[in-house]
Amino acid sequence: MLPRRTELPLLLRTPTKFVGRYWLPLLILLIGATADAITTHANSVAYGAGIEVHPVQRWMFELVGNDVGVPLAKCLQVGFVVFVAAIWKRWCPWVLGGCGGLYGLAAASNHFLWL
Repeated sequence: MLPRRTELPLLLRTPTKFVGRYWLPLLILLIGATADAITTHANSVAYGAGIEVHPVQRWMFELVGNDVGVPLAKCLQVGFVVFVAAIWKRWCPWVLGGCGGLYGLAAASNHFLWL
Protein backbone atom coordinates (compact mmCIF):
# COMPACT_ATOMS: atom_id res chain seq x y z
CA MET A 1 0.00 0.00 0.00
CA LEU A 2 2.96 2.34 0.45
CA PRO A 3 4.41 4.20 -2.51
CA ARG A 4 7.72 2.88 -3.86
CA ARG A 5 9.53 6.03 -2.79
CA THR A 6 8.86 6.86 0.84
CA GLU A 7 10.72 8.60 3.64
CA LEU A 8 9.25 6.40 6.38
CA PRO A 9 12.43 4.31 6.82
CA LEU A 10 14.49 7.50 7.16
CA LEU A 11 12.01 8.99 9.65
CA LEU A 12 11.74 5.83 11.75
CA ARG A 13 15.39 4.69 11.68
CA THR A 14 17.29 7.98 11.69
CA PRO A 15 14.96 10.87 12.56
CA THR A 16 17.88 13.31 12.84
CA LYS A 17 18.68 12.74 9.15
CA PHE A 18 15.01 13.32 8.35
CA VAL A 19 15.14 16.62 10.25
CA GLY A 20 18.38 17.54 8.46
CA ARG A 21 16.85 16.85 5.06
CA TYR A 22 13.56 18.67 5.70
CA TRP A 23 14.60 21.30 8.23
CA LEU A 24 12.98 24.27 6.47
CA PRO A 25 9.51 22.74 5.92
CA LEU A 26 9.66 21.32 9.46
CA LEU A 27 10.50 24.79 10.79
CA ILE A 28 7.51 26.25 8.92
CA LEU A 29 5.34 23.47 10.38
CA LEU A 30 6.67 24.09 13.89
CA ILE A 31 6.12 27.85 13.72
CA GLY A 32 2.59 27.49 12.35
CA ALA A 33 1.62 24.77 14.83
CA THR A 34 3.04 26.74 17.75
CA ALA A 35 1.13 29.86 16.75
CA ASP A 36 -2.04 27.80 16.36
CA ALA A 37 -1.54 26.16 19.76
CA ILE A 38 -0.99 29.52 21.47
CA THR A 39 -4.07 31.12 19.96
CA THR A 40 -6.17 27.98 20.50
CA HIS A 41 -5.16 27.95 24.16
CA ALA A 42 -6.01 31.62 24.56
CA ASN A 43 -9.45 31.13 23.00
CA SER A 44 -10.24 27.96 24.94
CA VAL A 45 -9.33 29.69 28.21
CA ALA A 46 -11.36 32.79 27.34
CA TYR A 47 -14.41 31.10 25.81
CA GLY A 48 -14.28 27.49 27.03
CA ALA A 49 -13.49 24.20 25.32
CA GLY A 50 -16.67 24.47 23.25
CA ILE A 51 -14.95 27.06 21.05
CA GLU A 52 -12.91 24.25 19.46
CA VAL A 53 -14.54 22.93 16.29
CA HIS A 54 -12.59 19.66 16.14
CA PRO A 55 -14.49 17.23 18.38
CA VAL A 56 -11.51 15.11 19.45
CA GLN A 57 -9.55 18.19 20.48
CA ARG A 58 -12.56 19.57 22.32
CA TRP A 59 -12.93 16.29 24.23
CA MET A 60 -9.25 16.33 25.09
CA PHE A 61 -9.52 19.90 26.42
CA GLU A 62 -12.52 18.90 28.52
CA LEU A 63 -10.87 15.69 29.74
CA VAL A 64 -7.43 16.96 30.82
CA GLY A 65 -7.91 20.73 30.78
CA ASN A 66 -6.64 23.46 28.51
CA ASP A 67 -3.11 23.66 29.85
CA VAL A 68 -2.37 20.01 29.06
CA GLY A 69 -4.97 19.29 26.38
CA VAL A 70 -3.99 21.99 23.88
CA PRO A 71 -0.26 21.13 23.66
CA LEU A 72 -0.99 17.40 23.76
CA ALA A 73 -3.53 17.62 20.95
CA LYS A 74 -1.22 19.80 18.86
CA CYS A 75 1.74 17.44 19.34
CA LEU A 76 -0.39 14.50 18.21
CA GLN A 77 -1.59 16.46 15.17
CA VAL A 78 1.95 17.43 14.18
CA GLY A 79 3.11 13.84 14.65
CA PHE A 80 0.44 12.63 12.23
CA VAL A 81 1.34 15.36 9.74
CA VAL A 82 5.01 14.32 9.78
CA PHE A 83 4.10 10.63 9.48
CA VAL A 84 1.74 11.19 6.55
CA ALA A 85 4.17 13.56 4.82
CA ALA A 86 6.95 10.99 5.12
CA ILE A 87 4.86 8.46 3.20
CA TRP A 88 5.21 10.48 -0.01
CA LYS A 89 8.87 11.34 -0.53
CA ARG A 90 8.18 13.50 -3.55
CA TRP A 91 5.57 15.59 -1.74
CA CYS A 92 7.04 15.51 1.76
CA PRO A 93 8.40 19.08 1.89
CA TRP A 94 5.23 20.47 0.32
CA VAL A 95 2.94 18.65 2.75
CA LEU A 96 5.02 19.79 5.75
CA GLY A 97 5.26 23.40 4.60
CA GLY A 98 1.65 23.51 3.40
CA CYS A 99 0.35 22.23 6.73
CA GLY A 100 2.54 24.79 8.48
CA GLY A 101 0.91 27.49 6.36
CA LEU A 102 -2.55 26.16 7.19
CA TYR A 103 -1.68 26.17 10.88
CA GLY A 104 -0.61 29.79 10.46
CA LEU A 105 -3.98 30.63 8.90
CA ALA A 106 -5.73 28.81 11.74
CA ALA A 107 -3.74 30.89 14.22
CA ALA A 108 -4.77 34.09 12.42
CA SER A 109 -8.39 32.91 12.44
CA ASN A 110 -8.16 32.19 16.16
CA HIS A 111 -6.59 35.56 16.86
CA PHE A 112 -9.01 37.63 14.81
CA LEU A 113 -12.02 35.35 15.54
CA TRP A 114 -12.82 34.94 11.83
CA LEU A 115 -14.86 31.78 12.34
